[in-house]
This record gives sequence, structure tokens and C-alpha cells, in this order.
Amino acid sequence: MVFITGATGLLGARLVYELHKDGCVIKALFREKDSIEKLTKTLSFYTNNPEEIINAIQWVQGNVLDLEILLNNIELEMDVYHCAAFVSFNAKDKQKITDINVQGTANLVNACLEKKVRKLCHVSSIGALGTPVNGSQTDVDSAWSPLGKSVYSISKHNSELEVWRGIAEGLNAVIVNPAVILGKGDWENSSAMLFKRVAKGMNHYTLGSTGFVDVEDVASVMVMLMNSDISEQQFILSAETLSYKELFSKIAEALNVNAPKKKASEKITSLAWRIEFFRTKLFGGTPKINKNTHKIAHSKSSYNGLPITKAISFNYTSINKTIAIICNAYKTQHPTI
Repeated sequence: MVFITGATGLLGARLVYELHKDGCVIKALFREKDSIEKLTKTLSFYTNNPEEIINAIQWVQGNVLDLEILLNNIELEMDVYHCAAFVSFNAKDKQKITDINVQGTANLVNACLEKKVRKLCHVSSIGALGTPVNGSQTDVDSAWSPLGKSVYSISKHNSELEVWRGIAEGLNAVIVNPAVILGKGDWENSSAMLFKRVAKGMNHYTLGSTGFVDVEDVASVMVMLMNSDISEQQFILSAETLSYKELFSKIAEALNVNAPKKKASEKITSLAWRIEFFRTKLFGGTPKINKNTHKIAHSKSSYNGLPITKAISFNYTSINKTIAIICNAYKTQHPTI
């Protein structure tokens, strides 16, 4: 039996599919009923009968901030997958980010310790990692400093510290730090919305770069790590490094639409986030760009995802193949693009 938080998200959906296929009995935490409907739609990319999986899951309504719910539903010798997190780069969400990502993880770790679970797999982020020296690749040992980091990055780093605290207290656990996860899903959310934006016409690009990885690879690695003897270790999951211009151009080519041709300089996006800041202060709403996303758009980062291929029998899916598969799924649902 397994317990999953964040089961209705992009990664959670693929993980649920993998575990159900392996014959696991799944108990999953959810907040709102519409999130289960979204999960059903995402599972339809993987199976013709998503309702079979939905109906097989033992659903638990609540969230990771409710320790009592966790204690009542996590059982002895369970496998626990912690995928839930609040992702935002908006400063007004600071308290919610910290509560869910840090206190929520602390609650889960405490429940796992009390219930003596078999093993925990914690999903962190490349944002939780330190900064490399002299332009080298980021790895799990890169020195950490909160300076210049977003609230989200700091929260994910601190959530890792909760897991390491649990390990020090006897918890059997592993941590994965995925790069930007690409996969089929809700075209209005997560990285899947990038495909919709390119399909609808994207004019500008920036020269920033980062790591990317297939959602199926991440889910598979998590299951393999949980089924292995590996413990008290942390792995970056990153197949390739691409600039945003390269990514958008590859998506545009696969969708047979025009690629973005105008470079958005740091001066342009710096002005844009300031305009958005004052616009939302005056009229409300969520800014389309903020100081953190402006910084990310121009940051050039590369991550060492090779150690996992040496720890287990695993090879990454090429990002070209991943993009082709996702774009084919998008075109099937949107034949008139």
C-alpha cells in the first residue's frame, strides 16, 4: 500500500498510473473534488479507462497542514510519496508557500516517523539547490545560500532539511530534485501550458536556460528508488539543458507554428515586471511577470543529472522525443491549430 500527496498534479498523475499498473493499493490526499476531475483528464493521456484508476484509489480529503489526517491515514510499513507543494513566485503568497512546503513536509515526516513507514520519497526541486562555482554544473553538493533566492526556492530547500531531520531520526528516505518537468496534462497549468502558449503564438524569447526532464522519467525513477536499497541519498533529475529559445523553437516546429523571433532583453522584462507590479496594485489580479520570473527568464543554469543513471538502471528520454509526444497529444486535442 502507498500513500501519495500531490497525486492530482502533472507528476502525481503519472506516478498514480505507474503504481496502479504495478498493482499497488493507493491512498491519495486531495483538497478539492475538481482536482480529481483534472486527474481523470490527465490519466486519459495514459489509459482509455482512467475511471478504473480513479475508482481504485482510496481518496482522503485534506491537506498536509492537517497532521491528524496524516496520522489517521498513513499506516505501518507504507511507502509514501510526497509530491505536494505550492508553486508560486508571487511575493504575496509567501506565507502560504512556507506553510505548505515547509510545515506540510514537517508534518508528513513526523507522521512517517510515528507510523514507521517503509520508505519516503520526497519530491524537491532544482530551485532548492545551491549555486555552482565558476560556471560549473549545479549538483547536490553545490553550496547553498538564500541570497537572491525566491521564497519558493527557500521553502523547498527548507523542506529538504525536514526530510534530512527525519532521516537523522531513523526515517528511510530519498530525495529527488527534478528539473522543469515536461508532460501531457492540463494545458492551463504547469509546464503543459507552455505548449498552449507556443501554439497560440509566442512572439518573444529570452536567452536564459535550464534543465528539462520527462514526467514519465521522474515517476519511473521515483518508483525504482523506492524499490531499491538506496536510502539517505539525493538525486537531480535533469535530462538536458536547453535555452528557452531552443525549447520554444522545438515546440513550435513540432506543432507546425511560428517560433518566437523577438528577443526580450533584460531591460524589457525588467520594465515589464515593474509595470505589472503597479498594474496589479491598482487593479488587482495576478501579475503576468514579476521580479522572480524576470530573473529566471535570463538565468543560465545547468544541472548534473547523471548520478542517477549510475545508481540505478535508467536512461533519460531525449527532450526531442518528449516534445514530439506532448505536441502530438496537443494536436490530437486541438486539430485546428
